[in-house]
Amino acid sequence: MNGQTRDVPWTGTGGISDTQSYSWIILNAIYDRIIASSFFQNFSIKRITRALPIQAEYQIPSIGIYLGNETAVADGDPNAGDIRLEHTVPVGIQIVVKNNDSVAMQATLDKAKWFILNQLLRDNTLTNRFKTTIPDNVRIEGFPKLRIPSPDWGRDSKNETPIGIQMIELTYTLRSEWYPTDFDDLKEIAITAYPELAPADPAEVTHVDVVYRFDPDYVPPPLTGPGP
Repeated sequence: MNGQTRDVPWTGTGGISDTQSYSWIILNAIYDRIIASSFFQNFSIKRITRALPIQAEYQIPSIGIYLGNETAVADGDPNAGDIRLEHTVPVGIQIVVKNNDSVAMQATLDKAKWFILNQLLRDNTLTNRFKTTIPDNVRIEGFPKLRIPSPDWGRDSKNETPIGIQMIELTYTLRSEWYPTDFDDLKEIAITAYPELAPADPAEVTHVDVVYRFDPDYVPPPLTGPGP
Protein backbone atom coordinates (compact mmCIF):
# COMPACT_ATOMS: atom_id res chain seq x y z
CA MET A 1 0.00 0.00 0.00
CA ASN A 2 2.95 2.31 -0.73
CA GLY A 3 3.79 2.72 2.93
CA GLN A 4 0.35 4.07 3.83
CA THR A 5 -1.44 2.87 6.92
CA ARG A 6 -4.96 1.54 6.82
CA ASP A 7 -7.21 1.29 9.86
CA VAL A 8 -10.62 -0.33 9.62
CA PRO A 9 -13.06 2.28 10.98
CA TRP A 10 -15.66 1.52 13.59
CA THR A 11 -18.18 3.53 15.54
CA GLY A 12 -17.47 3.15 19.23
CA THR A 13 -19.08 4.43 22.38
CA GLY A 14 -16.68 7.28 22.90
CA GLY A 15 -15.62 5.57 26.12
CA ILE A 16 -12.73 3.42 27.27
CA SER A 17 -13.94 0.36 25.32
CA ASP A 18 -12.91 2.11 22.11
CA THR A 19 -9.27 1.57 23.05
CA GLN A 20 -9.20 -1.10 25.78
CA SER A 21 -10.54 -4.64 25.76
CA TYR A 22 -13.54 -5.72 27.82
CA SER A 23 -11.35 -8.07 29.87
CA TRP A 24 -8.98 -5.24 30.77
CA ILE A 25 -11.91 -3.04 31.82
CA ILE A 26 -13.32 -5.81 34.03
CA LEU A 27 -9.90 -6.55 35.51
CA ASN A 28 -9.60 -2.93 36.58
CA ALA A 29 -13.15 -2.97 37.98
CA ILE A 30 -12.27 -6.01 40.11
CA TYR A 31 -8.96 -4.46 41.18
CA ASP A 32 -10.56 -1.14 42.16
CA ARG A 33 -13.17 -2.88 44.30
CA ILE A 34 -10.70 -5.08 46.14
CA ILE A 35 -8.02 -2.51 46.91
CA ALA A 36 -10.63 0.01 48.12
CA SER A 37 -12.05 -2.49 50.62
CA SER A 38 -11.30 -2.40 54.34
CA PHE A 39 -9.40 -5.70 54.47
CA PHE A 40 -6.57 -4.58 52.18
CA GLN A 41 -6.18 -0.96 53.24
CA ASN A 42 -2.94 -1.66 55.13
CA PHE A 43 -1.38 -4.04 52.60
CA SER A 44 2.05 -2.80 51.52
CA ILE A 45 1.75 -3.73 47.85
CA LYS A 46 -1.31 -3.81 45.58
CA ARG A 47 -0.62 -4.72 41.97
CA ILE A 48 -2.52 -5.30 38.76
CA THR A 49 0.41 -6.87 36.88
CA ARG A 50 2.62 -9.85 37.59
CA ALA A 51 5.57 -8.32 35.76
CA LEU A 52 7.26 -6.94 38.89
CA PRO A 53 8.78 -9.19 41.60
CA ILE A 54 7.91 -8.88 45.27
CA GLN A 55 10.67 -8.08 47.75
CA ALA A 56 9.70 -10.30 50.65
CA GLU A 57 11.62 -8.36 53.30
CA TYR A 58 9.52 -5.21 52.96
CA GLN A 59 6.69 -5.76 50.43
CA ILE A 60 4.52 -8.14 52.41
CA PRO A 61 1.58 -8.29 52.95
CA SER A 62 0.72 -7.90 49.27
CA ILE A 63 -2.12 -8.61 46.87
CA GLY A 64 -1.92 -8.98 43.12
CA ILE A 65 -4.76 -9.27 40.63
CA TYR A 66 -3.85 -10.60 37.19
CA LEU A 67 -5.40 -11.60 33.87
CA GLY A 68 -5.19 -15.26 32.90
CA ASN A 69 -5.33 -16.81 29.43
CA GLU A 70 -8.44 -15.48 27.71
CA THR A 71 -10.21 -17.80 25.26
CA ALA A 72 -13.29 -17.34 23.08
CA VAL A 73 -15.64 -19.54 21.09
CA ALA A 74 -18.46 -18.74 18.67
CA ASP A 75 -21.63 -17.43 20.31
CA GLY A 76 -24.17 -19.36 18.21
CA ASP A 77 -23.52 -20.56 14.67
CA PRO A 78 -20.11 -19.27 13.57
CA ASN A 79 -21.21 -18.86 9.93
CA ALA A 80 -24.51 -17.04 10.53
CA GLY A 81 -24.73 -13.28 10.78
CA ASP A 82 -22.09 -11.04 12.29
CA ILE A 83 -19.18 -12.43 14.27
CA ARG A 84 -20.20 -13.05 17.89
CA LEU A 85 -17.92 -14.53 20.53
CA GLU A 86 -18.30 -15.81 24.06
CA HIS A 87 -15.14 -15.14 26.05
CA THR A 88 -13.90 -17.10 29.04
CA VAL A 89 -11.52 -15.08 31.18
CA PRO A 90 -9.74 -16.26 34.34
CA VAL A 91 -8.64 -13.65 36.86
CA GLY A 92 -5.91 -14.70 39.28
CA ILE A 93 -5.77 -13.16 42.74
CA GLN A 94 -2.64 -13.72 44.84
CA ILE A 95 -2.49 -12.88 48.55
CA VAL A 96 0.88 -12.99 50.32
CA VAL A 97 1.27 -12.63 54.11
CA LYS A 98 3.90 -13.61 56.67
CA ASN A 99 3.65 -14.64 60.27
CA ASN A 100 5.76 -16.71 62.68
CA ASP A 101 2.55 -18.43 63.74
CA SER A 102 1.67 -20.69 60.80
CA VAL A 103 -1.84 -21.39 62.09
CA ALA A 104 -2.62 -17.68 62.45
CA MET A 105 -1.16 -17.08 58.99
CA GLN A 106 -3.37 -19.71 57.41
CA ALA A 107 -6.38 -18.22 59.18
CA THR A 108 -5.51 -14.81 57.74
CA LEU A 109 -5.27 -16.25 54.24
CA ASP A 110 -8.64 -17.93 54.64
CA LYS A 111 -10.21 -14.68 55.88
CA ALA A 112 -8.76 -12.83 52.88
CA LYS A 113 -10.06 -15.47 50.48
CA TRP A 114 -13.57 -15.43 51.95
CA PHE A 115 -13.63 -11.63 52.09
CA ILE A 116 -12.72 -11.34 48.39
CA LEU A 117 -15.35 -13.83 47.26
CA ASN A 118 -18.07 -12.04 49.23
CA GLN A 119 -16.95 -8.62 47.99
CA LEU A 120 -17.00 -9.64 44.34
CA LEU A 121 -19.80 -12.17 43.97
CA ARG A 122 -22.29 -10.20 46.10
CA ASP A 123 -21.57 -6.86 44.39
CA ASN A 124 -24.54 -6.08 42.17
CA THR A 125 -22.66 -3.20 40.52
CA LEU A 126 -20.22 -5.80 39.18
CA THR A 127 -22.34 -8.90 38.54
CA ASN A 128 -25.64 -7.47 37.26
CA ARG A 129 -26.15 -8.70 33.68
CA PHE A 130 -28.31 -5.74 32.64
CA LYS A 131 -26.83 -2.68 34.34
CA THR A 132 -23.44 -2.23 36.00
CA THR A 133 -21.18 0.61 37.03
CA ILE A 134 -18.35 -0.86 34.98
CA PRO A 135 -17.32 1.70 32.32
CA ASP A 136 -19.37 1.56 29.11
CA ASN A 137 -21.75 -0.85 30.88
CA VAL A 138 -19.44 -3.77 30.13
CA ARG A 139 -21.20 -6.82 31.56
CA ILE A 140 -20.13 -10.12 33.04
CA GLU A 141 -22.35 -12.95 31.81
CA GLY A 142 -21.58 -15.39 34.60
CA PHE A 143 -18.95 -17.22 36.63
CA PRO A 144 -18.59 -20.79 35.35
CA LYS A 145 -15.54 -21.72 37.41
CA LEU A 146 -13.83 -20.96 40.72
CA ARG A 147 -10.51 -22.59 41.57
CA ILE A 148 -8.84 -22.18 44.97
CA PRO A 149 -5.68 -24.25 45.41
CA SER A 150 -4.21 -25.03 48.81
CA PRO A 151 -1.98 -22.28 50.24
CA ASP A 152 1.72 -22.35 49.43
CA TRP A 153 4.36 -21.88 52.09
CA GLY A 154 7.83 -20.40 52.00
CA ARG A 155 10.26 -18.30 54.00
CA ASP A 156 11.51 -14.73 53.92
CA SER A 157 15.06 -14.91 52.54
CA LYS A 158 16.23 -12.21 54.96
CA ASN A 159 15.02 -13.36 58.36
CA GLU A 160 13.43 -16.73 57.59
CA THR A 161 9.96 -15.57 58.61
CA PRO A 162 7.33 -18.02 57.25
CA ILE A 163 5.40 -16.74 54.24
CA GLY A 164 1.96 -17.89 53.11
CA ILE A 165 0.51 -17.48 49.61
CA GLN A 166 -3.13 -17.98 48.70
CA MET A 167 -4.23 -18.08 45.08
CA ILE A 168 -7.78 -17.60 43.81
CA GLU A 169 -8.68 -18.15 40.17
CA LEU A 170 -12.10 -16.75 39.37
CA THR A 171 -13.29 -17.36 35.81
CA TYR A 172 -16.04 -15.27 34.22
CA THR A 173 -17.63 -15.11 30.78
CA LEU A 174 -18.57 -12.14 28.60
CA ARG A 175 -19.86 -11.66 25.07
CA SER A 176 -18.60 -9.53 22.21
CA GLU A 177 -20.02 -8.68 18.78
CA TRP A 178 -17.94 -7.63 15.80
CA TYR A 179 -19.97 -5.81 13.17
CA PRO A 180 -18.28 -5.17 9.81
CA THR A 181 -17.80 -1.48 9.12
CA ASP A 182 -15.52 -1.17 6.12
CA PHE A 183 -18.17 -0.80 3.42
CA ASP A 184 -20.44 1.97 2.10
CA ASP A 185 -23.61 2.75 4.01
CA LEU A 186 -26.97 1.92 2.45
CA LYS A 187 -28.33 5.32 1.49
CA GLU A 188 -31.18 4.70 -0.95
CA ILE A 189 -33.63 2.01 -2.10
CA ALA A 190 -35.88 2.48 -5.17
CA ILE A 191 -38.97 0.26 -5.54
CA THR A 192 -41.49 -0.01 -8.36
CA ALA A 193 -44.76 -1.64 -7.32
CA TYR A 194 -47.25 -3.19 -9.80
CA PRO A 195 -50.78 -4.39 -9.08
CA GLU A 196 -51.32 -8.12 -8.76
CA LEU A 197 -53.85 -8.20 -11.66
CA ALA A 198 -52.59 -6.16 -14.62
CA PRO A 199 -54.91 -5.05 -17.48
CA ALA A 200 -54.57 -6.79 -20.81
CA ASP A 201 -53.32 -3.57 -22.42
CA PRO A 202 -49.81 -2.71 -21.10
CA ALA A 203 -50.54 0.96 -21.66
CA GLU A 204 -53.16 0.78 -18.93
CA VAL A 205 -50.79 -0.75 -16.36
CA THR A 206 -50.56 1.41 -13.25
CA HIS A 207 -47.44 1.30 -11.13
CA VAL A 208 -46.10 3.22 -8.15
CA ASP A 209 -42.48 4.30 -7.78
CA VAL A 210 -41.18 4.68 -4.22
CA VAL A 211 -37.70 5.87 -3.23
CA TYR A 212 -36.49 5.32 0.32
CA ARG A 213 -33.66 7.62 1.38
CA PHE A 214 -31.82 6.93 4.64
CA ASP A 215 -31.02 10.54 5.40
CA PRO A 216 -32.66 12.40 8.31
CA ASP A 217 -32.78 15.63 6.28
CA TYR A 218 -34.35 14.07 3.18
CA VAL A 219 -37.93 15.06 2.28
CA PRO A 220 -39.52 12.40 0.04
CA PRO A 221 -41.32 13.53 -3.15
CA PRO A 222 -44.98 12.62 -3.74
CA LEU A 223 -45.72 9.19 -5.16
CA THR A 224 -45.72 8.94 -8.97
CA GLY A 225 -48.37 7.31 -11.20
CA PRO A 226 -50.35 6.32 -13.06
CA GLY A 227 -48.16 5.43 -15.96
CA PRO A 228 -46.49 2.56 -17.80
